[in-house]
Amino acid sequence: MRLTADLRMYRHSGIGRYLRNLFPLLLPRLNADSIRVLGSSELFGEENWFHDPRVELFETHAAIYSIAEQLLSMRGAYRNSDLLWVPHYNAPLYYPGKLIATIHDIAPLMVPQILDNSIKRFYAQTLIRRTVSQAAAIFCVSDFTRQEVEVQLSIDASRLIVTKPGLDLDWPNVMTPHCEDDDVPYLLFVGNIKPNKNLGFLLQAFDKVRGQIPHRLLIVGRMHGFSTADKAVKGRAAEAGDRVRMAGEVSDKELQRLYAGASALVVPSVYEGFGLTLLEAMQLGCPVISSSAGSLPEVGGDAAMYFDPSSMNELAACLLRLQMEGVAEGLREKGRQRVLEFSFEDCAMKTAVALNFHMQAVS
Repeated sequence: MRLTADLRMYRHSGIGRYLRNLFPLLLPRLNADSIRVLGSSELFGEENWFHDPRVELFETHAAIYSIAEQLLSMRGAYRNSDLLWVPHYNAPLYYPGKLIATIHDIAPLMVPQILDNSIKRFYAQTLIRRTVSQAAAIFCVSDFTRQEVEVQLSIDASRLIVTKPGLDLDWPNVMTPHCEDDDVPYLLFVGNIKPNKNLGFLLQAFDKVRGQIPHRLLIVGRMHGFSTADKAVKGRAAEAGDRVRMAGEVSDKELQRLYAGASALVVPSVYEGFGLTLLEAMQLGCPVISSSAGSLPEVGGDAAMYFDPSSMNELAACLLRLQMEGVAEGLREKGRQRVLEFSFEDCAMKTAVALNFHMQAVS
């Protein structure tokens, strides 16, 4: 049996993190005789799993969402495959074989404003609809995403398999806390500046209460290179002076220190397919204040404070409630327990069962 896995996003941030944690655990569980991976030697060369004798590299630098990736079939990328696994919705538009896809979310359909170009929106929406319609099975990273796919795209529930990811396998539970140079306590936002992250809303809510709390708002994440970036965010941040600091992109180790030292992580998103930052923060004892949108309550459970992402008053109330005695400590304790309910080991086991079944069914 031959499996082809599209791993071209292996070094990306979100889906790449999913692949880097899942694939090394998945590979030993696969019953395939041959496993072709799409990508390049630069992506995988230092990975131990790359030396598995069953692994065969199909060298390609075709970019995600490009015309080149749609031409991979003409280059023989999928030749003689019993099953193709694509970890995103960018599956080949014309692929006659058996396909399984992982859907992390259907944001281009549900929050189309994240793509500011009508051509990009049309292409992304076409890919999603085509992928889920032709896939023999669909891995969904949350119950929320499973329900979205089932209801919004009219997909039979029997084809949907929930495979929730977990934390990075080497994510620590203790880290030296970050401290601002002037010792001001801080609230943390982690995410790229995209409309669905709702950062402008957080800045307005923070402005509403900053006279009543001592904190700085520390914004971590990629600030450039997004055509969909909220252009007003930087202006609002500048107006707050030294009460808001935009730290930009940081290493994992720096991020871990920031979680460990934060008074709370604040997640104001209007749409999320999973919510990994909640688990990252909880593992390091950082209290979480989260939007009630999308999958976030599913991830956070009873270990977070929630607010309606359209209600500035609710978010402001949460920020004030955090100052009350015992609130932060209670969230820390619940958070450390909540993290234990998610693991890549479980994700790999469920993923392998489905891939093996569908490969066997073809043979």
